[in-house]
Amino acid sequence: MCPRRQVLPQVTSPESALVGVLDAISLETPAEIFRESFIDGATSFAAEKRLESTYAPFLGYDVHRLRREFGTFVWDLRQLADSSRLHSSGYRDHVYWLIDDGEYIGQCSIRPELGTPYLITYGGHIGYSIRPDRRRQGYGRRILDLALDECYSLGMERVLITCDEDNQPSRRIIESNGGQFESGLTMDRAVRRAEGRKSDTDIQKLRYWIELGDRRR
Repeated sequence: MCPRRQVLPQVTSPESALVGVLDAISLETPAEIFRESFIDGATSFAAEKRLESTYAPFLGYDVHRLRREFGTFVWDLRQLADSSRLHSSGYRDHVYWLIDDGEYIGQCSIRPELGTPYLITYGGHIGYSIRPDRRRQGYGRRILDLALDECYSLGMERVLITCDEDNQPSRRIIESNGGQFESGLTMDRAVRRAEGRKSDTDIQKLRYWIELGDRRR
């Protein structure tokens, strides 16, 4: 078995952040203490027309509303993991923010239940995004590694993760974290549009599986 990677310290409350816990890269539950850097990141996503990477449009927020009602947004984001969603939506969505020395870098989404046709076909168990000004700095590989640790802690044994066939950086990140290629599925126009792809050219969604059995705590 591969040696278990170091588990980094995590923030459990605003008070812990104030005493200097945030001196390492970690996944954190969304919290108001990260407001300023999150707003900066959301503004960067919005500038490239990808604010949906933060879940803000899905929850009814634009950047202006995020500034006004950030506390409510954080609460709404946390509610996505509530078990009541299993009845209303078919799946829970655990959202975590990647934090480096107190700064919001990006986020990941973990869906333990593939409870919709889209998730089981194209979406998979994990989605992640890095804010535009922090890309190409190794954070993509790190956020997926930490997300897999969270999947293990949630009792998951294997994970489906997907990427577009023309996204070479994402393919490398998945494969470096143990992803085993299963198949490629051509996305129809509705799926491409839902994912924000503007091209009408056929593109495949590549499906990988990652076994979690060696991620011991």
